[in-house]
Amino acid sequence: MMPEYGCWLDLPSPQVAEIMAQTGFDFIVVDLEHGPMSVETAQVQMMAIGGHARAIVRVPEGTEAWIKRVLDAGAGGVMVPNVESAAQAAQIVSRAYYAPKGARGDARRVVRASGWGRNSESYKKSWNANGFVSVQIESVAGLANIEKIAAVEGVTQLFFGPSDYSADAGVLIDSDVTLAAAAKVAKVAKAHGLDCGSVTFPLGTPHALAKLGFTHISVAGDVAALSDSLDGSLRDAKG
Repeated sequence: MMPEYGCWLDLPSPQVAEIMAQTGFDFIVVDLEHGPMSVETAQVQMMAIGGHARAIVRVPEGTEAWIKRVLDAGAGGVMVPNVESAAQAAQIVSRAYYAPKGARGDARRVVRASGWGRNSESYKKSWNANGFVSVQIESVAGLANIEKIAAVEGVTQLFFGPSDYSADAGVLIDSDVTLAAAAKVAKVAKAHGLDCGSVTFPLGTPHALAKLGFTHISVAGDVAALSDSLDGSLRDAKG
């Protein structure tokens, strides 16, 4: 089975979001952890993405307010950074799903996710049955507790963060240690029937990650794509 390929969106531009969506990526991560965006801006980004790709929003932290607001805004999934324990994962799940599966605040009559109230019941049923909750494994502690995290009902994806993991482990990102950590994330995800994602990194090429069993691979980002293209154009012009 082929992995799904996606990209990272950090610029607060609906035009960039639309261009990326029309490229043909399977998923786009709208990054509220590092990107200078509000929930309002993220919602406009998701409108621009439309039905071209799944819009997953990475929140800055797994608080009730952040999770609820991005899901209400219409996110096709929520990603929470640096999850290090099963208790933390369980709390995230509770905040993401409606009762009886969770305890998400219910404002379906007034939010975009439910068609501004027109699809309240069908949205609740669909989300509780098919919701997408991604937890990032980005630290030594997170990797040590990964089996317990993966066992939390309602978690649908483990997403490896190679940059933060390697920094926390005290190694370079191109270290074999980072690749071994990625392999463990993929192995545990497969054992628990979960999706498994990562951005690419020096030893974690798209081919290498696919071979390890990753189901979702982010292969590009708006900032790098723009910078690389502009740098290349100027370099070529100067000879």
